[in-house]
Amino acid sequence: MSIEGEITVTLHWDGQRVHHVGLASTRPLAAARVLLGRAPAEAAALVPRLYALCGQAQGAACAAALRAAAGHDGEAEGLPEVNAGAVVLEALQETLWRLLIDAPRSLSLPPQAAALAPVRAAVAQAVAAFKAHPDDSPAALAAAAGALGKIAREQVYGEPPAAWLARTDPAAFDAWRDTAATLPARALARLAVTAPGLCRSDTALMPGLDDAAWWSAVVPALLQDPLFAQAPTWGGRPVETGALARLQAQPLVAALIAREGHSAATRFAARLVELATLLVDLESSQGSAPGWVRAWTLSDGTGLAAVQTARGLLMHHARLARGRIADYRVVAPTEWNFHPQGALFRGIVGTEAPDEATLRSRTALAVHALDPCVGFRIEVVPHA
Repeated sequence: MSIEGEITVTLHWDGQRVHHVGLASTRPLAAARVLLGRAPAEAAALVPRLYALCGQAQGAACAAALRAAAGHDGEAEGLPEVNAGAVVLEALQETLWRLLIDAPRSLSLPPQAAALAPVRAAVAQAVAAFKAHPDDSPAALAAAAGALGKIAREQVYGEPPAAWLARTDPAAFDAWRDTAATLPARALARLAVTAPGLCRSDTALMPGLDDAAWWSAVVPALLQDPLFAQAPTWGGRPVETGALARLQAQPLVAALIAREGHSAATRFAARLVELATLLVDLESSQGSAPGWVRAWTLSDGTGLAAVQTARGLLMHHARLARGRIADYRVVAPTEWNFHPQGALFRGIVGTEAPDEATLRSRTALAVHALDPCVGFRIEVVPHA
């Protein structure tokens, strides 16, 4: 059973330039239909199986939101514990997938699917350890981070992630991009030559979750507007979420933003920085993952969870009545980044391409840079 749906990107193209982009999603309200009327424990067991992508994050968000909604009146009985370590490992795995498979493929480079097999094995082993021995979760997380760090060193950076992070200015990053033999470096080098500035958007980056404005700009709209999940906004305007937003103040990322704006290239660069940072932090901190899963009780029977994922901020909102789910809403990163007037729309309008095949490949790369949590298809229609 799946409730994922898909994203449709419709390009209005005159043979040279994109004049308009239509974006449609079939996913946002599906969770509510599936979960309404269920007991919390039943819903928490079901949600991870509904999502082929980000199942750990979706499960953690569901469990955290329902725990917050249940409070202390016994309705939390049977709900699973929330393990942020599994969420972080899943994010690392998804990031490696983008860097080693999706980005190269969109740039006509052979993907390295074989490199993902040991990644999946390491993550699966750690998640199983979390469930079997919860008290040993930090050690299991640190061990998995070590295994993933070895893969990242060999396949992504060509050197230890900690050494790669010593590059703090664009010139040093460019030198690595243009000389390293790894597939992500080659992909970024090709992108810099073939489509510089691709999907550059002036959409604002989402502020940090600790920003007090988050509570005034987002939470009231989520609670008051049942359609908020379809096209979420921050204070009434679209924002971009993901690694670029999370790391916008990191020195290298900030410098790349100042030079290139919010482009496909800076988004992939931010993923490289976040991957290396997480791997180093997880190994050095013995497996802690602070801030990736948070939850709040908003009122009696109502809970909100905010979970960071590779793709950006995931929110689950749950309201219980008489021990059953009376209302449930999911706001996924896809709905932020693929808002009808959001980052992809503003980044693709005006894109030029010599032929439809090039247009499709560039659009696919732009989509992968923003990384939807569902499948997507691209339609090209004549612009009158």
